[in-house]
Amino acid sequence: MGKQEGFIPDPNHKGHGSHRRYVRKDDPTRFADISYHSSGQVIPKGTLRNIERTARMKF
Repeated sequence: MGKQEGFIPDPNHKGHGSHRRYVRKDDPTRFADISYHSSGQVIPKGTLRNIERTARMKF
């Protein structure tokens, strides 16, 4: 997920720590909260499905 799909970091999100919120440029109600952890970790299937559902996208 990234700029090519129209998502940008949410400039209004005040979250700190291991999560970052990305919003759709043309529709800020579409967002995805992404958890950042150590490199090489695998995202659990349920987490990926939740990201897909929230962002209304399929990876």
